[in-house]
Amino acid sequence: MKKTVKLDGMKHTVKKVGKSIIVDHAGSNPKKWDKINLTQKAGAKTVKQGVAASRKYHASVASKKGK
Repeated sequence: MKKTVKLDGMKHTVKKVGKSIIVDHAGSNPKKWDKINLTQKAGAKTVKQGVAASRKYHASVASKKGK
């Protein structure tokens, strides 16, 4: 199962690979995608929790940029 969401104007794909929840998104180089293990970083066990963790992270980064 996978879910695609748009955060900060970029496409993020959250998917389950084995027992891990992974988010793929374009990095600083648009041709190279970053893969982040949300099971290790945020303790996500489902795709829904992975999407919530990604949204929470981007919301906290956006609030820091505004200060």
